[in-house]
Amino acid sequence: MAARANPSAFGKRGTFALVAFAILAFVAFLYLVGQGGLSGSGNNGQSHVAGNGLNGFSALARMLEADGTPVARSRERGALDDPGLLVLPPPQQLDTDELDEIIARRRTIGPTLVIAPKWVAFPVGDAADQPGWVALAGAAPEWSFDLDGETYDLVGETALARAPQWSGLSLGGRLPSEDALMHFSANETQDRIAPLVQDEEGHILAGHLVDDGSYRAGELYFDPDWGGDLPVYGVMIVAEPDLLNNWGLASESRAALALELIDIARQGTDAPVRFDLTLNGLGGSRNLLTLAFEPPFLAATLTLLLALAIAMWRAFNRFGPSLRPTPAIAAGKGQLVANGAQVIGRSGRMHLLRDPYANLVGTRVLERLGLRERQGQAIEASLRERGEDTLAQAIEDLRDARGSTETLRAARALRETELRESERTTKV
Repeated sequence: MAARANPSAFGKRGTFALVAFAILAFVAFLYLVGQGGLSGSGNNGQSHVAGNGLNGFSALARMLEADGTPVARSRERGALDDPGLLVLPPPQQLDTDELDEIIARRRTIGPTLVIAPKWVAFPVGDAADQPGWVALAGAAPEWSFDLDGETYDLVGETALARAPQWSGLSLGGRLPSEDALMHFSANETQDRIAPLVQDEEGHILAGHLVDDGSYRAGELYFDPDWGGDLPVYGVMIVAEPDLLNNWGLASESRAALALELIDIARQGTDAPVRFDLTLNGLGGSRNLLTLAFEPPFLAATLTLLLALAIAMWRAFNRFGPSLRPTPAIAAGKGQLVANGAQVIGRSGRMHLLRDPYANLVGTRVLERLGLRERQGQAIEASLRERGEDTLAQAIEDLRDARGSTETLRAARALRETELRESERTTKV
């Protein structure tokens, strides 16, 4: 008897929906881990792209995105070698040798924009109400860095009478703070720094390293001693961060200047503007999850997900409700005979059944014919005397059979012969 199906606890569609939701949630979790989505916002009041305070640069990134410029916020050290404009806002205590190494490595990879550190900031207020807001406790008096074997000095001025004016790129205005101003030292000449923005006294607030190419025209230059056949990209330094930070972008003129500076610094590259977070201690190493969702491994990831989806779909179409298990030993005479036959077959004792089965068939035939002789060779002799040569030969073939296959064939032939003889006897 066929096993009866038990009713399912869940319907096929409901189970499929649960499994699909679990898989999608797991994939989304892996993606967030790979992209750093579980690493926190980084809004800790410092001068970087994740900071919402006066000294942060989150407004600059959002403004670029609103203007249609692709933006990336990088927490991976490996991304420092990616093409496109890299924006570096190094902290005051950064080892300048590390900065020099990064910029030197990028000269044949992509342009670099360095925003100098200026403000000393502390969190203010309830972090739950105003996360990332800061109080400015003063400005750094100076900052120096090394590039290409040369030292560049930035100086800070304090106790100003009023907010300084700035001008450059056909724009102009005042800086937001009258407490401090950061600019290149007066010793810096236009032989090393090409000015882009200056204050009213001629101090350079933003400029780029002097190269053979024209930044403002978006040109690149080739230096066989530096990059061989590769173009050499430029380096822009913004000495006064109030031109680009959240405080500075509160002014329309400074916001317009920021867009112009970024456009010049990109040098015509189409890659995203990448804001680095690793120099400010918010980085992490590139992991396998990140690589799984990036070309060229993205194709393999999508193929694997598609294969899992197909396997799940086939599993749901193949298997229905659970079946009640069939008893190991079924009831009934037929099943009892079948079990006995299996035991004999597995034991290899098929040859022991030849004589008993032949005698059984012969006895049934003799009884049907009204004969009394039922032992051994007398059965065949009696059948031949009665004209039953075919049946006698079948019995003899069964006794002479060797091997299980030959025995089964002879037994089947004997049974068929018995049935034919029985039909003929009945008709007579």
